[in-house]
Order: sequence, then C-alpha cells, then structure tokens
Amino acid sequence: MQNQVGIITIGQSPRRDLFPEITRFFNNHVAFIQRGVLDQCTVQTLASIKPLPNENTLVSKLNDGTQVKMAKTRILPIIQTLIDQFNHHDNVSLIILACTGYFKPFNSDLPIIYPDYLLNHVTKGLLRDTDHIGVIVPLIEQSDAIKEKWQLAGFNVTAVACSPYHYSEQQLVEATKQLDQTDISVIVLDCIGYTQIMKETVQRYTSKPVVLSRNVVFSNAAELL
Repeated sequence: MQNQVGIITIGQSPRRDLFPEITRFFNNHVAFIQRGVLDQCTVQTLASIKPLPNENTLVSKLNDGTQVKMAKTRILPIIQTLIDQFNHHDNVSLIILACTGYFKPFNSDLPIIYPDYLLNHVTKGLLRDTDHIGVIVPLIEQSDAIKEKWQLAGFNVTAVACSPYHYSEQQLVEATKQLDQTDISVIVLDCIGYTQIMKETVQRYTSKPVVLSRNVVFSNAAELL
C-alpha cells in the first residue's frame, strides 16, 4: 500500500531543485503530491504579496527560475487553503511545509511537519552545550527574524546571506569564510532551497560541522512513514 505525502512549497510546484534529491530518504511506497503557494500566481498576485520594508520576508522561486520575495503574513491564507485541500480532497497521511521560516500552527486534521521547529530542536539535540551558531540565509533582511526564531531554541546567531535561488558560488564561499572566522560551533543552511552540492561547497571552506535543512526535515519525516 502506498503512502501519500503532501508537500507545500512557498514557491511554485513542482520543485525540481528539491526532487528527486530528497526522495532518497523515503521507501518506494511513498508518493508525493506537490502544491505551491504561487502555483496560480499572476502579475497582480506577485504585486499584492510583495513585502514592505518592515514586513517579515520569505523567498522562493517560480518555475522559470525567477527569485520571488513575499510578505509572510500575506501568504498565510494561501497556505491554509492548500492545507484544507490536502485534508479534504487528497488521500495523504502527512503534510510537510517546505519552508524553514517560523509559522504558527495551521488548522489541520492531518499531521503537519513544521521545518522551523524540527530544525531548531534537532540542532539543539546535536549541540546541546552550544549557544552560538552560524546561519546562512537567502536574504540579509531576514536576519532579525532568523535570530528570533533560533532564540526560541536557546541559540545566539551570527547570520550571513547567500540566496539558493539567485545563486552565486563565490557569494556562498565568502559567507562561509566570514562565519568560519567566528567562534560558532556549526553552520546551518537555513532554507529548504539549499542543496547537497551547496552543503559540500560550504564544507570545503570550513572546519565546522554543516547542517543542511532539507536533510534534517525530510530524513526525519521519513521516520513517520
């Protein structure tokens, strides 16, 4: 019997940068249904969710590779609609929100995996005696929100930026070197968009452990199926 998992991406589906990389964590009896916040987007939609200077910003991409910024508060109703669809119209046993940003719980009869909570607490379990970590995020304007999120798990954060969606390997190398010169204990790639190849790039330029968000989220999710 096949288990079906609902994946909600903050961008457009299907996420070709995410699949098939994460399927290695799951057995052959698991199938995925992907839906994206921006699947039905228009020029007007993109304009309506564009973040103002003081709004909490999330970032993802369209299927054509275009990086898109959005105000978190203005996509919450869309995420809830996608969760409702999985609850009432699809035979899924689990929903995974493919974003490491902080979200309050949504309404759902099905279990939902929230990557921010999972990533924070897995990292805390790995580094219980550490309070200072380095985090690479897509946008520098996300730094304050990221620091607040990690403080919930008892960490102080040094944050630097390199987008996985508007990607520059040189920028990632420079961000890594910047963190490597501090007294952090680990570097966390804090976005589902970062890939295994990006993690390996970071590892070449630091002696510190490197945590890749998508590995933590999907390897743990696979334990439920």
